[in-house]
Amino acid sequence: MNTRQWRLVRLLNRGEHFSARMLAEECQVSIRTIQRDMTVLEANGYPIYSEPGVAGGYRMLPHRNMPPLVLTDEETIVFFILLEWISQIPDFPFGTIRQEVAERYANELPKMTEQHIVKWKDRFRFQAVDTPPSPQNPALLDLLESRRMGNILYETTKGRRMIVVDPIGLSFEQNRWYFYGQTNRGYRQFRVDRIKDVTLHELPATELTFSDLEQDMTRVPMTTVKLEVSALGERLLEGILPIQSERTWLVPETELPYLGRQLMRLGPEVRVLEPLELREQLIRQAEEMIAVQRSDKALGQD
Repeated sequence: MNTRQWRLVRLLNRGEHFSARMLAEECQVSIRTIQRDMTVLEANGYPIYSEPGVAGGYRMLPHRNMPPLVLTDEETIVFFILLEWISQIPDFPFGTIRQEVAERYANELPKMTEQHIVKWKDRFRFQAVDTPPSPQNPALLDLLESRRMGNILYETTKGRRMIVVDPIGLSFEQNRWYFYGQTNRGYRQFRVDRIKDVTLHELPATELTFSDLEQDMTRVPMTTVKLEVSALGERLLEGILPIQSERTWLVPETELPYLGRQLMRLGPEVRVLEPLELREQLIRQAEEMIAVQRSDKALGQD
């Protein structure tokens, strides 16, 4: 198939109806050339539906099986190496389908290509990941497809909480599955291994995407938070901030008081380097705690 024919596939995949003349003008070729292209597409397994007559044209049938991939040896090797890498990630969405795709496609390969794949697989090694079990991934996928908001039962440091979330999506970061969504406290990141249950809410979702998240964050005043953490502090920090090797994060300014209360629980395992405002907040909280511990007054008394 040539470049023009791939372009026709992309046009027809929109689900719209195109006359032969429209396609010919779009591709700057003759109607006869478009008719020959449609014959080529049908021969390659694309379910092209043609309607004769003046008002006729072409469209692609919906809910179809995809035509077989036509790949070179090198492209096939890359395809199987990617599938091998995905298989190392626990609880990968559609994981069972990944295995089926690999097996079905492998059965169609020439013997020589199969031997090349075996050779190259022995030349690649993927680091074993320590991703904790994330059994709620399928339920979160169902939530994303439902177009409704969700109720998430989340394991916090203070116990389990039910949180209403306008879902955004799943993200695999630093060997962890995270679920992003918007709550009444703004955008939030949830570790999936701490999500205990997922149910549908009666309200419709806004159908947010990661692009929406990134665009909204550009309009929110942000501040740079830089921390120094111990080895234990790094483990404890996972539930508060996504792990980054630079130990530097951009955080909404309005979130600093909440972040300070979270960091306070890490005690001497974390030190705030920036901003000064956050460091002073932790110092005040520590002084208040010391004053309470040294006081003989009952809590709540002036």
